[in-house]
Amino acid sequence: MPRLKKDTRTKRQQQKDFLAELEKCGNITAACKLAKIDRKAVYRWKPDPAFLVEYKEALSMGIDAIEDEATRRAFEGVKKPVFQQGKRVGYVQEFSDTLMIFLLKGRRPEIFKDRHELTGKDGGPIQTTNVDLKDLTTEQLAALAAFKKTLKKEDS
Repeated sequence: MPRLKKDTRTKRQQQKDFLAELEKCGNITAACKLAKIDRKAVYRWKPDPAFLVEYKEALSMGIDAIEDEATRRAFEGVKKPVFQQGKRVGYVQEFSDTLMIFLLKGRRPEIFKDRHELTGKDGGPIQTTNVDLKDLTTEQLAALAAFKKTLKKEDS
């Protein structure tokens, strides 16, 4: 079995190579593979405050690159081949509505984020009461059981 070549780069050069790749892709594992370093090395370097600052900046730039690509795919689409009887007969431009939705939710959450709000009477807080089942009458327990059955039917 052939031996692996020893990495002759300095630690600083390895860090620079990794950070350059991280800026491009925003993915730690991919950046490590492209820079030809062990992923564990990044975690050994993180306690170094100077490296951590550079790491955060490179990761932010990489995430910007991912966002740029998502925007491009949402607006410009992706050219996909069309096959007929096993032969490529052309291409179709596919756009991603899902990416568009995520971009809107991320960039304008005040307008597009998912909202779930429960309020009580006139928009006030929901009033709750703790009830001990031991304190209920037989009729009240029967009414609860009947109500529970109607909920189960609605779920079916």
